[in-house]
Amino acid sequence: MNGFRHLGTASVVRGRDGWSLLGAKCADCEAPIYPVLTVCPQCGGRGFIAAPLPAIGTLYCYSVVHMGPKGVDTPYTVGYVDLSDGLRVFGRIEMAAGVVQPGQQLELRVEPANQQASRFIYFFTAPGEISGQANS
Repeated sequence: MNGFRHLGTASVVRGRDGWSLLGAKCADCEAPIYPVLTVCPQCGGRGFIAAPLPAIGTLYCYSVVHMGPKGVDTPYTVGYVDLSDGLRVFGRIEMAAGVVQPGQQLELRVEPANQQASRFIYFFTAPGEISGQANS
């Protein structure tokens, strides 16, 4: 899990299909927001309704990182993924760089980073790929 940003329990929610990132929708204009902000960037509204982020999206763009922070194995891939609700989210892509292509469908995965499930990581991968690649 070297190189993954760890999230606390306030950033995730557990549903029937597992863990999801917790975002919000503006109470005024219904714009999706992640991470949660204090003011809506669309309309300036200050009221929000918590909402889990969709799990499936389309890769907008990506980059392969060859020189990372100390202690992080390189190379690794990061990118922006357009989720089905119109929200663009940045994160690691846990796939071989040679198979990553803009426009392909990816799945947002959220997994506990520890046994107590008090910290979490998130990443994108091919839909339906077996969990656990990020935990090595």
